[in-house]
Amino acid sequence: MSIDIHNQSFPDGAAFVLGGSGGLGRGICLTFARWGVPVAFTYHGNAAAAAELTAEIKAMGVEAIAYQLNAGDRDAVFQTVEKAALKFGALHSVVYSGGPAFEPTFFAKIKPEVFKDWLDNDVMGCINLAQAAIPYLRNTRGAFVTLSTYQNNMVEVRGSISAISKSALDRMIAAIAKEEGRYGVRANSVRAGWFAVKGPLQLLEDIPGLREEKAKAIPVGRLGYPEELGETVVFLCSRRGGFISGQNIVADGGESL
Repeated sequence: MSIDIHNQSFPDGAAFVLGGSGGLGRGICLTFARWGVPVAFTYHGNAAAAAELTAEIKAMGVEAIAYQLNAGDRDAVFQTVEKAALKFGALHSVVYSGGPAFEPTFFAKIKPEVFKDWLDNDVMGCINLAQAAIPYLRNTRGAFVTLSTYQNNMVEVRGSISAISKSALDRMIAAIAKEEGRYGVRANSVRAGWFAVKGPLQLLEDIPGLREEKAKAIPVGRLGYPEELGETVVFLCSRRGGFISGQNIVADGGESL
């Protein structure tokens, strides 16, 4: 048996991106749209950014809809995924691009409520999404992708909160890939490094010497572009990446080597 991966990169249906209104999520949504894939995405509080992204995708001639969502609210996640599946008929790609705002802090000084926030709204948020999505992905033999961190290759000083949380997502990916492959479902993570989006750019401005440090640490000599991350995620969701599952793909310009 063989398939023509160039004839149709995606089956009928849509992509669902949790956290699509954020910097990296936006790049993912726009990349799906450039491939002609309808997009359902969520935002937490920035309704203006969600409306702007929806309009931009629709201007490309592609359907899009935004839902407000708290990833830590399990019932709401299940209901929102169901709404998107009913609207578009099917979901073939589900992406987790969520997580709390990151603030660099030494491990010994991280407050318990910060750990709880990451565990409740990042780890459990991704688990909620994956469990809500799996029945729909079984129907389409689709793909689940989560954004992780290059810190699962190398932990940065004051970066442990992200590394601790995202390492759980990487292991979850392995479990999904192992158990759901019999239904045709694939699962992968992208360990993202420093990209030119609001959060990292603000840190470069706020932390003295960080910009120079990153210029030396990243072998390709620059931050990544959101579109580059988008292409990586969309490739993993597409039939072009149809034999890749259970992998943690690193997109960090070589920094963690």
